[in-house]
Amino acid sequence: MRAGLLLLAALCLLQAPWLARPVHYDEANFLTLARGAAADPWRPHDVRINWQGTEERAFDVLSNPPGIAWWLAPVRKLSALAQRLWMLCWLPLMVWGALGLSRQLGRGLPGAALLLVSPIVFLSIPALLPDAPLYALTLAGFAGFLSRSESHRVAWPFALMLGCAALFRYSAVVLPLVLGLWLWSRGRSPLGALWGWVPVGLLALHDLHAYGEVHLLAMGSFQAVSTSAADLGHKAAASLAMLGGAAALPLMGWGRAQLVGAGLGGLAGAAWGPLGALFAALGGAALLTRLWPPRGEDKASFSELWLGAWAFGGALFLLTLRFSATRYWLPFLPPILLAFPPGRRPWLAPGLHLALGLALAADELQSARAQEKLADTVAALGVGGFTGHWGWQWAMEERGWRALDEGTTVPTGALVAIPTEAWPQPVIARCERVLWSGGWSSSLGWMPRGYSREGEANLHANWISGDPPTRTILPWTFASDPYEQVKVCAE
Repeated sequence: MRAGLLLLAALCLLQAPWLARPVHYDEANFLTLARGAAADPWRPHDVRINWQGTEERAFDVLSNPPGIAWWLAPVRKLSALAQRLWMLCWLPLMVWGALGLSRQLGRGLPGAALLLVSPIVFLSIPALLPDAPLYALTLAGFAGFLSRSESHRVAWPFALMLGCAALFRYSAVVLPLVLGLWLWSRGRSPLGALWGWVPVGLLALHDLHAYGEVHLLAMGSFQAVSTSAADLGHKAAASLAMLGGAAALPLMGWGRAQLVGAGLGGLAGAAWGPLGALFAALGGAALLTRLWPPRGEDKASFSELWLGAWAFGGALFLLTLRFSATRYWLPFLPPILLAFPPGRRPWLAPGLHLALGLALAADELQSARAQEKLADTVAALGVGGFTGHWGWQWAMEERGWRALDEGTTVPTGALVAIPTEAWPQPVIARCERVLWSGGWSSSLGWMPRGYSREGEANLHANWISGDPPTRTILPWTFASDPYEQVKVCAE
């Protein structure tokens, strides 16, 4: 109990500097979805949004379930600080789950800390995204189910809790299979894991009533667009690099399997330069640690292979998605993090993970402020239309500007603001008279950058905006290019 309270207090203290961060990246679309939930709680996906260049119904373009919309709806009109404090409500459950699952898998307090300070976890805790609820429900659901099942107590409520993770991100729909494998590996009926599909089953019935079709199934075809050999190879390399560079850094106790994994990962990432090869090698080593622990650790027994299925099944699932993002590892991250041997310095790995998480959090703060400051500058020139997405879109719409549809001809006399980084959709604009242009650079040039055109890195996707877009795999790099650049024209 005391350890949990200390972890909770430490995490709250460490998150304090980042809680006033402006809305940024994909947070914008979930706040729009929250606006839809406030307007019609039964049909949050009926809200309209321009997220792929053209305004359309969120049901057709946002591939996430409505859980985060319902959660954010009560605070949608509050400040970013208040909204991020609201997201911290998931932190006690996350801490409880981390402690319980680490204890069940024999990693103790250092293992729990590692589950909570992985860089991508640390960034996700206050984010206005589905990730904190998803991760908290995953940890707590597994921890509670394993603990109660081992002591032959009623465990189905925790399978139900795990199933609720799929209300925040559909990737969690595969997690009840992992529960079933755990039961089967212990010679018990896996039917108890079926409770984990009750929430998504009820959500499917809701969708049929609200929209006439199941959103999860509709999103299956929406996601299945990157299936060529080049796309799959790119996503595989990006997933490994994101795992090894910003999710689960394999810092302790290497053995033969880790060297094999590093070799395979390094080959996958070699096309993206030395840093791409390094991060992908680390990701390959981290993934194979789950199946074959380093020398000095017990070899994975048959009863532990469900953990390997959790990790490797997740890696395969990520290949089916439209694109890669570091945070997509969250529901599949615990078995990988808890495979690391504690070594003689069990707190070294959590400390190094936390250091990177703090550095990336500082970068995210700078990046979000850059787009907000540029939006302030542009809004001072008047009101018009704009291209681009992410936090830039949210900030511009809050200041009365209108998102332009792809291919729109900007009317004569109208203002148009065009960024370079926030995925601007192409519009027809002569831009004969440029009223203002400028950018915003980091004041922390020596810190890791989670998004950089110059360094070809993107923590949040495996592409960099451009015409055509650039394939990337790096979750972060060192660079000095501006966070964002904007041009404002009068037609």
